[in-house]
Amino acid sequence: MWKLQNGKPPVCATMQLILQRRRIRTLRFVWSLMAVLALSLAVCSAIFTVWTMRQTRDLSRSFQTLQERLEQVNMQRKAIFQLILEKRELLESQRFRRDAGGRKGNGRKVASHFEITNNSFQKVGSEGVIKGWTEEQLNMSKAVHYDSETGTFRVERSGVYFLYCQVHFNENQSQYVKLEVSVPKGPLLQCIEGYGTTPASGSHKFHFLKPCQVSGLLRLNKGAELKAVTGASFSLQMSGKHYFGLFKVN
Repeated sequence: MWKLQNGKPPVCATMQLILQRRRIRTLRFVWSLMAVLALSLAVCSAIFTVWTMRQTRDLSRSFQTLQERLEQVNMQRKAIFQLILEKRELLESQRFRRDAGGRKGNGRKVASHFEITNNSFQKVGSEGVIKGWTEEQLNMSKAVHYDSETGTFRVERSGVYFLYCQVHFNENQSQYVKLEVSVPKGPLLQCIEGYGTTPASGSHKFHFLKPCQVSGLLRLNKGAELKAVTGASFSLQMSGKHYFGLFKVN
């Protein structure tokens, strides 16, 4: 113990007490600051967890919305196809002459429709030709003959056709996908769709499902060969909606 001088502790003892008190206050401040930082980190972690959950839920909803829209487009395409055929039948019933190139003797319409199924699925060839098409049976005269070896559709009758084609790609490298339906030395239908490949947009397992479709009127001569072509490095989605079809309008 320090000896008291005039009833008071010595100066050095007083200084040590002051330093100890300052150290205690400093330690209290440091511990308080660490507690505030720990609480802030906990709050930030909770906020990030909630944000991540919302992002995942939004991505799931976006994919569900995409699926619903694709189904709607498919249903609309079928409805439009049926309406056009009915309209054509109504107009032809009012005509006094037949289009000899557009009908057989039995008066059946001219149309063809193809799809790629899981059983007929094939990888895109080195030349980018999409193969593996399976013809759907229609109560109509065939518009084209399909060669499964070369992936070409040969037109059976000359005339004006409405052609439609859609494929789904499973592509995670390129920022775009493309689809072309061409005729040698003839018209061309082309689709080029751009998509992002950033990690944020690719966090959902269905991010790489990318559709591309073309449609339009083409004047085709008998014997013309059609091909559905894309990039040789692109991959099709096995479970996607792939279809190719056309019907004669004149």
